Amino acid sequence: MHKEFETFYHRFQELTEKNEVSSVSLAKGIPIVQELISSDLWFRDFIKEALIERSWLKQQQSTLWPNELTIYRSPDHSFLVRAYIWEPFSMDTIHDHGSWGIIASFINGIKEIKYRRRDDGAVAGYAELEETVAKVLKQGEITCVLPLNAGIHQMGNMSEEIAVTINVYGRTMRRGYLQFFDRERRTVKRVYPPRTYKEVLMVRTFGAMGSGEDILKGALVNPLPDYVKEEYETAITVSKRRVP
Repeated sequence: MHKEFETFYHRFQELTEKNEVSSVSLAKGIPIVQELISSDLWFRDFIKEALIERSWLKQQQSTLWPNELTIYRSPDHSFLVRAYIWEPFSMDTIHDHGSWGIIASFINGIKEIKYRRRDDGAVAGYAELEETVAKVLKQGEITCVLPLNAGIHQMGNMSEEIAVTINVYGRTMRRGYLQFFDRERRTVKRVYPPRTYKEVLMVRTFGAMGSGEDILKGALVNPLPDYVKEEYETAITVSKRRVP
């Protein structure tokens, strides 16, 4: 591990061990991230080792973002560091976060649009968003996000060059999924990691086919996270409605 990154994670680990509220962690964490991105030598070493050794690439798990690289995960799960590589003119989906985050424009610039949710979330699948900030972060600039509805945003590369952001996220408040928003259609949906998504698709399909509530109830005896149980329970309700 490059000495610059080693210095960074020791300093950030000390910060997260204090269990401070997110706003304090963000304020104290920004200078630490700023120092990390002041040089790209550690990132060059990281890519070089990943491409030559190959073992790192095999250890990467499938996630929601194909351009995501997990660089470091603290042993106590208090924070993790990811790099996002943005191809020219690529834009992600409007989404929320399960934790607070510090996002640094590391190589070239990146655009960010922040949103505020205007509805109260009472209607499933419905969301009304209002744009609050739109800004192009120049190389070396930093933005922050908060968990859940306080951190709804969208990022993208508006240039002809590859761009890279370094994202440091705190301890997760909500695990298992993110929420993707469609501002024009005023919709919101849960989006799961690939492995979970496969199970969710099968559950939804079995429910839509009808007469499957006994099987779905039987599967619920397995140890499942709450958000997956909710999918089973919804599918059971749908299945009952499909009975002739």
